[in-house]
Amino acid sequence: MTAWEPLLAKLAETPRENGTAALHATARFLFETLERAGLDVALVRFDAQPFALRLAGVLALVGGLLYWRLLRVGRAHAALGVAVAVPLLLLAQLEWQLPVFGRIGAESQDHVLARKPALKAEQRLILAAHYDTKTDALDHVERAPVDYLALPVIPLMLAGALAAIGAARRPQRPRWISRLVSAAAWSAAVYGIASFVALSAGAFVRARSPGALDDGAACAVLVRVAEELAGRPALARTDVEVLLLSAEEVGVQGSWAYAEQRFGSPPEIPTYVVNLEGIGASSELAVLGSERFTLRSFEPNARLVALLDASYRASFGKPLEVTAFGGATDARSFLAHGIPAATLVSHEPGRRLPRGLHSVRDSRSRLDQAALDASVAYLLALVASADANGI
Repeated sequence: MTAWEPLLAKLAETPRENGTAALHATARFLFETLERAGLDVALVRFDAQPFALRLAGVLALVGGLLYWRLLRVGRAHAALGVAVAVPLLLLAQLEWQLPVFGRIGAESQDHVLARKPALKAEQRLILAAHYDTKTDALDHVERAPVDYLALPVIPLMLAGALAAIGAARRPQRPRWISRLVSAAAWSAAVYGIASFVALSAGAFVRARSPGALDDGAACAVLVRVAEELAGRPALARTDVEVLLLSAEEVGVQGSWAYAEQRFGSPPEIPTYVVNLEGIGASSELAVLGSERFTLRSFEPNARLVALLDASYRASFGKPLEVTAFGGATDARSFLAHGIPAATLVSHEPGRRLPRGLHSVRDSRSRLDQAALDASVAYLLALVASADANGI
């Protein structure tokens, strides 16, 4: 049994939000812990925008209400401009990681990278998790309808503005156009308010999430895996890296910056990423069936899934599930840059989907220490299998 107390006290009890002193203190703690184990450890610095999602919610709110007002006072051309500009700005920030909000609140943050070099490196296996936390007003399930609401609302906003422009040339507006314009105006206002609640209202929640399942326990597991590897002989052909990321909770900014910087061109050896999310609820693990941005979706790498499944069968005597639902984790940053990746999650007993994440309910009481031990053993077996059989 592993002594989890020192790690969980730091990674499952204290909020570690982007842009806070607690986040930087956690990076130092992780760096020093891994360095004491004798690993080659580095802090990888990047520029983060800790308030990007909060500002995106404000932009959606202002845009929705402005569109509503412009249609109400008959300024259809201006409303059309809002209907085009606001979604494009949100996509630029959230889909393509372009700095729409410039340097507002920007600051330097760190990833923590520990390496265990092989005797003769022929492949690289990166084990990743994120150590930052976030507090929202809604959890993943409650927020899902807001995410999907954009699909009908944006076309409706465009149609409403265009219909209002066309109707201005007629002596009398047909009733169906009036209804379309009214529906578009009110839909935009509702969508703006809902997006603000989903993206921004968490800033006003007093009790902050300690991020035990999302994703502190996974970081604790990877620290223990790294410490075990540090005490063992080097693998024959597999470089193993433990990558602890920040800025996942602000639109995967951190992993996107890391993948863009390191894998802007193809890596010198085949590289694979196993990302961990929600580990520690139980030893019932699964692979996320897809990784989604707004416009793009990626499937987990088939070779990685086969490796994960083979090791899971050997460790637990049953196949590894690939979920019917997808996620929006750091794995998508690597997949978008051409690096094979897959995300492992754990099933909380009695639930198919985790609830209460990004809230004070994501506490240490949800963790099963036996499951943490089992996850460490499974990942060590995975590393050994990858080295022996290749990926």
